[in-house]
Amino acid sequence: MKKNAVIIFSGGVDSTTLLYDSMRKGYEVECLTFMYGQKHGREVDSACRIADGVNVPLKVMDLSPLGEILSGSALTDANIDIPEVPETAEHYETLKTTIVPNRNAIFLSIAVGRAVSIGSDNVFFGAHNSDRGVYPDCREEFVESFQTSERLATANPGLNILAPFVFMEKADIVRLGAGLGVPFGETWSCYKGGSAHCGACSSCRERKRAFIGAGVPDPTGYER
Repeated sequence: MKKNAVIIFSGGVDSTTLLYDSMRKGYEVECLTFMYGQKHGREVDSACRIADGVNVPLKVMDLSPLGEILSGSALTDANIDIPEVPETAEHYETLKTTIVPNRNAIFLSIAVGRAVSIGSDNVFFGAHNSDRGVYPDCREEFVESFQTSERLATANPGLNILAPFVFMEKADIVRLGAGLGVPFGETWSCYKGGSAHCGACSSCRERKRAFIGAGVPDPTGYER
């Protein structure tokens, strides 16, 4: 029986590893990438290039007007700077400015609609335990409750909304991806979305720590 899945795909380390892992497990996958008014829209280029490299269909969903109504987040609000964090600190209070309200629920709702339309019971996304302390929609409680809600919404008790990495740290994901041959050099993480990773935003800091923790060479070019 054919296994297929819709993957929410940002072109970052986590979702790219998820893509490669899903393919290894025999899934026929389709990726959805979202433009939601984020400052780091550069990630969409990475997503397209990576998906094309493994001949996986990808649809780019332009939800840019969301940036106008989801105010208060440094990722979408022009009046709020992307915070930089010290190299050795998490600074959770600072990182809260990067929360985009209900973002994963919005993306997952669209992905579920797409899955239903193509006859798939599976929607995957790359939430992981390292983000649990900051982002409420990356927690296993959210995944489980959202799956329950969407099973009711679609009248499909077999619908699966899965975050396979939800109990994993980002270093574990990097280690897994290295074994799968993930092209980490093509992935994008930086919240500032410049020509190179800034090296100082929370996402860049987390990326650096993950490669160090995994004992995997980091191919990323950082500005600092």
